[in-house]
Order: sequence, then structure tokens, then C-alpha cells
Amino acid sequence: MFGLFTPKCPLPTAEKTWIERRMLWFAERFGAHRMRNARVVLPTAEFLPDSYTGSPADVRRCFDRMCGYMSVDPEGVVLELLPDHLMPDAAGLYEMRAKGHVFIAESQTADPPGLIATIVHELAHEILLRGGHMTGHEPDHETTTDLLPVFLGTGIFAANATIRDSSGWEANMSWWSISKRGYLSSIQFGYAMALFAHVRGEEHPEWGHHLRPDARKTLASGLRFLDKTGDALFTPATVDRPPSVTPALVLERLAMRSATFRLAALWDISEFRLTTPELLSAVVAQLKHRVAAVRAAAIRALPVFGAAALEVVPQLLNHHLYDSTVRSDTIWCLGELKPPAKDVVPELNRLLLDADVVSDAVGVLGIYGPEAAGAVPNLLIALERSLHKYTDAAPLYFAVLCATSSTPERDLREHFGERDSDLLHLALKELKLQSR
Repeated sequence: MFGLFTPKCPLPTAEKTWIERRMLWFAERFGAHRMRNARVVLPTAEFLPDSYTGSPADVRRCFDRMCGYMSVDPEGVVLELLPDHLMPDAAGLYEMRAKGHVFIAESQTADPPGLIATIVHELAHEILLRGGHMTGHEPDHETTTDLLPVFLGTGIFAANATIRDSSGWEANMSWWSISKRGYLSSIQFGYAMALFAHVRGEEHPEWGHHLRPDARKTLASGLRFLDKTGDALFTPATVDRPPSVTPALVLERLAMRSATFRLAALWDISEFRLTTPELLSAVVAQLKHRVAAVRAAAIRALPVFGAAALEVVPQLLNHHLYDSTVRSDTIWCLGELKPPAKDVVPELNRLLLDADVVSDAVGVLGIYGPEAAGAVPNLLIALERSLHKYTDAAPLYFAVLCATSSTPERDLREHFGERDSDLLHLALKELKLQSR
């Protein structure tokens, strides 16, 4: 499967694994036949209204056509165009009511390809939420919604709309602007389209010519990679019968050479709370994996095993807490495992002076309360730095100060003294807000 001249996947391991896992999830939810039989919708006259002027009637015709391609009942969805000032920073919005409501910014009507990309994204919301497949609270809800049109054959519009540029001439001046749209990149869409084509048996899909250049290039390289390696969760062999997640399957995948299968197995452990003793040993073995995403997932899987995972804490403190690629994951894991304060607080105390992970360290110190009182001097330094920038983390710092110190107001007065009365006044004001 792998060798010196093996084609490389165009995506990092974590992005690759997430896309393949979600595509397989679509097959479980909607059936592989829906993807195999999907008609690939192209930005051509064959698939779009004969004439388009940007009128509300034209927008509705585009909407109804996309409903047909994505198997959504157009009578069950209300479409409404809104002025842009009522849609700040949003091309479209979806609300699930008795009927789904799709709101689209009026400015989108001047950009038909972008309009259709917005429509298919909002219709994906209708499919996922109305069908009970997602709640809308999942961390990857929006990215999953972006991905679904690929599975249903309308992904070209979504891929091509990831970056939009415009230009013009006004008052003897030319202007040009560029903006990013959506949640997935064109490269991610390109690889998803490669999976789509590979499982459908399309080695050189003609529709690939309609993709923007970067997505088209990724489609081609993705197909070469899949053809030569077969290193994917989403394949012609798995799409019809996705394997059930069991401890035995996960253990088998953790022993495979493929980083994709190992990462997917670790995510399965966290998602399905798999806790057999054999799995803990296999997870610990992944802490030394060459791919950072695998190490991070192994660290985040440890709390599933509860007290049994405390044996790994010395390894986390001695090695992973100072591995820049997994430090935040390690700090989070320590907060979940909550080993004895004497083992953890001194290490976290040192990290309070590290700008990259200070907020992570502060949050875990708060778990220990008065047992972390020794960290108050460094916590005050971190708090002062946050006030200078007034970061979003400032309220957290005050909350942890109140949890760890029995005299937070006195500590603030002693720390700031007379050298910065304005900052002291601000700190005391924030402390009073925290104490309410």
C-alpha cells in the first residue's frame, strides 16, 4: 500500500480522516445508492434557469431546482430575501420552524453561482436538522453541512464559492476585493469530490473541469492517491456496509500502519466511550506516533478510561506538556483526569507565563481551587497581561483568582500597588462583577 513513490494525500491527516468519516456517515444515514445515483449538477444552462435577471422569481426558480436535485420538498421550505443589513456577515441563514425558513441576503442575487452555493448549504441544513440527523449543536455541524452537497451531487457550486472576488470602476478609480466563504476550503472540497468520484467508479470525471483550479487539482491528486493506496475509510468496499464500531475493530485499526485508521479509531473511542483494558494499552502506544493529530487524539481519548488512565500522567507531564503540537490537548486531559494537585499545579504554574497556553493552564488551575493557591503570583501576572490587551479570557482569570485565593482583592492591590492605578481600578471593577 505504501512505498517510496506512493502518491501523497493532498490533505493533512486530521482533515482527511474527518472528511472520510463524515462521508461514510452520510452513506449510513442516506444510503450509498443516493450518492451513486446522484446527478452531478453543473453550472451550465442544462441545470440552471434559462434566463436569470436576479428577480425574486428567478431566485425562487433556482431554489426549486436545487430542491429537486437534493430531494427536498420545495413546498416544505419558505424562502425569503432580506436586506444585507439584516444579515450581518451572512450570505444565508436557516431556521427550523413548522416549515424550514431559508433567508438569503439580497446582495447574493447578483452572483448566481454564489447564490446557488448558499442555497445548497441552507438546504443541507434542512436535510440534516429536519431529518433528525443532527441537532445543530455538534462542533462540526456547519462543516458537515458544507460537506453534504458533495455527497448529493451539488458540491461543485459549494467548492467554487469558497473564495469570491469582485472588481469594478468608480469615480476614476478601479477596485478589487476578495473574500472567503463557507466553512470548508476549496482543497477540502476537492478531496471530498475525489472520494465521491472514486466510490462511483469515475476515474477521470468530466465534471471535474467545472471546478475552480485549486479544487480541480486536488480532485486529480486525490484520485491518484486513492487509486494507488486505497488508504481511506470511505471506499467502494465500505460504503455499502460500513463496519460496526466495536472494541475489536478499534483495536485492529490501532495496529494498522495507516494514520487515518488509527486516528479514526481514537475518535471512535472518545465518541462511543469504549473502555476495555486492551484499548487503554493501545491508546498509550499512540502517544509516540509520528503524526501530531494521532498523538493529540490519543491524549484526548485517555479521560474515557477514568482512574485507570492516571498511570499515564507522569508521561504526559514529562513529555507531552512540552510538545508544542499537543500542549493544549495535554492540559485539557489533565483537567479531565484531575491527578493530585501536588503533581500538576507546579507544572501549570510555570505555564502561566507561556502566552501560547496560558488560558488553558488557567482553566485547569481553577479546578483545583485553594489547592492551587501557590500559583496566584503567576496568575496575577497573566491577569495583568490579559487586561493590557483585554482579551476574552480576562473574565476566566478573575474567576480562577476567586477560586484559588482567599483574599483576591488584597492580592490585586498588592500586585498593582501604585505603579498602575488605572489598571488596578479596572481590575477591581472586574473583580466586583465576578463576585456578583
